[in-house]
Amino acid sequence: MEVYISAFEKWLKEEDKAEQTIRSYITTLKSFVRWLEQTEDTVALEKVTPVHLMDYRSYLMNNLEQKPSSVNRTIAALKTFFQWAVDTHLISNDPAQKIKMKRIQQNIAPKWLTVLEQNRLLNVLETERNESKQARDKAVILTMLRAGLRVEEVSDLKINDVDLRQNQISVLDGKGGKWRIIPLHPDLKKAIKYWLTFRQTSDKQTHQESPYLFVSERSGQLTTRGIAFLIDRYLELCGLLERGHNGDKLEGQPSCHSLRHTFCKTLVDRGVSIHDVARLAGHDSIQTTQRYVEPSKDDLRAAINKI
Repeated sequence: MEVYISAFEKWLKEEDKAEQTIRSYITTLKSFVRWLEQTEDTVALEKVTPVHLMDYRSYLMNNLEQKPSSVNRTIAALKTFFQWAVDTHLISNDPAQKIKMKRIQQNIAPKWLTVLEQNRLLNVLETERNESKQARDKAVILTMLRAGLRVEEVSDLKINDVDLRQNQISVLDGKGGKWRIIPLHPDLKKAIKYWLTFRQTSDKQTHQESPYLFVSERSGQLTTRGIAFLIDRYLELCGLLERGHNGDKLEGQPSCHSLRHTFCKTLVDRGVSIHDVARLAGHDSIQTTQRYVEPSKDDLRAAINKI
C-alpha cells in the first residue's frame, strides 16, 4: 500500500492541491492502513471492500468518538484515493463509491470573537515570559485577526511577502494558486516590525536561512499544527476555550479558525461590502462570505434586549 500512497501523493501534487490538503489525505490513508493491518491478514489494495470502509467509519465514530465533520473528512479522502485507484486501473471496482457521509447539523454561523473576547486574547499574551516568543505569537494572532489569513497562509507567509513601506501583505491563496493583496492594519504592522527585530537577529542558522516570516525554536517554518496549538493555548489561558474530562475541546469551542472568522465578521459589521470582504478573505464564492451576514446567537440576544 505504501507504493500506492506515494503514487497518490505525487498525483495530488500534480493536480496542484493545497499542501494542507495533501498532508491531510496522506495522514488519513496511513491511519486507515494501520487500522487495516490490525484487523485483517492482508492489506492488499484490491482486497479492500465496502464492508472494510463501513467498519472503519464505525470505528472512527464509536471507538474514537470522532465528530461527524472529522469522519466526513476521512471518508472524503478515502473516496478520492479509491477513485484515483480506479482511474489509474489499479483496481476495477471502487469500494468507497457507495459509502455515505455522516449528516451534520449546520450551525447558523461560524464562531467568531467579540471585541471583549479579542481583548482578552491579546491581553493574555502578556503571560508569555519569553519576549521573542511573545512577539512572534502576537504577530501570528494579529495576522489572522487583522488580515484574515488562513492557518496555512500564515505558515507559508514569507518575509518578502510583507511590504512595510507599501503597508501591504501579498498572500498566496491557501486553497490554490491565486494571489491577493491585503492592506496592513496599523496594529499588525507594529506587531510584525517588533517580531522582525527578534527574527532578523536570531543566532540560529536555520532561522537566518529560512525565507519564512514565522519560525519555531527548532524549525525554519512554524507549521499549521504549531499555529493551532499556540492559539488554542492562549484561548484556553484566557478562558475562551474549555476542554472535557478527556482533554478534548468541547463542541462549539473557538479555534484558530475563529480569528479569521472574526476578521470577516468585523468587516461586515463595520459596513464593508460583502464583495470587498470576499476579496480580502480570498473567498471563491460570495455564498461563503454570506455566512457572516447571518446573525449569531449573541446578535439575536442583543436584538431582543433592545426591545
